[in-house]
Amino acid sequence: MIYIVKPGDTLAGIAAQFGFTPKTIMENNVICNPNLIFIDQPIYIPNPAIEYGKVGGYPYYVVQFGDTLECLAAHFNQTVTNLAAANQLSNPNQIFVGDELLVGVNRPNPEVLFSRWNPDDCEYTNNKIAFDYHLSGSYLWESLGENAVPYLIRLLKHKCATIRFFAVVSLGRIATGDSTRLALEKALKDEDSKVIELAHLALYRIELVKTYTKRLHLVTNDLELMPEPKFESPSVSVPVPRGTEVISLRWKIPSTTDEEGPWGGPMYYDKVQILNSGKIGYLPRLGLGLI
Repeated sequence: MIYIVKPGDTLAGIAAQFGFTPKTIMENNVICNPNLIFIDQPIYIPNPAIEYGKVGGYPYYVVQFGDTLECLAAHFNQTVTNLAAANQLSNPNQIFVGDELLVGVNRPNPEVLFSRWNPDDCEYTNNKIAFDYHLSGSYLWESLGENAVPYLIRLLKHKCATIRFFAVVSLGRIATGDSTRLALEKALKDEDSKVIELAHLALYRIELVKTYTKRLHLVTNDLELMPEPKFESPSVSVPVPRGTEVISLRWKIPSTTDEEGPWGGPMYYDKVQILNSGKIGYLPRLGLGLI
């Protein structure tokens, strides 16, 4: 289950309420300092029957007061060096509250990644396994930053629409640099309408990131904002149309009712704030999700 922190709560008190130690709660959630939890923070209370992995971060994590890169690296089974490299951090001792970090992803060899994204046969790209592979792979490209752009430009010329689509997704995740923008402008001439539509969103995200922060994301398909991390009736949810700007607050929160996702496995939500309205809630992870 998910417990929402209330005024006056302590981690020790929450743990005792559910028969756990603070250490167990910290091992299941991304918490670096047991004395620092925050009002409205969703905390996962472990269920031995269900494996959710680390709750509160993936593929991104929003830095909280008291966090260190060393602590976060340990939570996501990374070295400090690898975590810093995946986020292009020149000084691993300098992270700031509110930063959004790419976590659980180590920088790959770009030549190897390119070869895996460069199939001769397009048939294999049109299934759920291929979708998941390229979705997770887009974060690998992101970890390379602007160094990935020359490879992604080549993939934008690929004969398989799925490859070109996820090359645009990857560029939208990088979202910085003139080379990224120029590559996406080329994608506007693609023969596939889905690639073109996504390229427009990715270009818009570059402008948002430049103006605000990388915590600004765009919804890529119509969703509903839930008041809690569980599906509700339309009367209590808020429609979030494709293209809506959202600010990330907390990533990877399991359903309070242990729902199953549309493709099987656990259902996850991300806590966000709608940029224009200020409304805060939980977006279900459906389809491509956010870029």
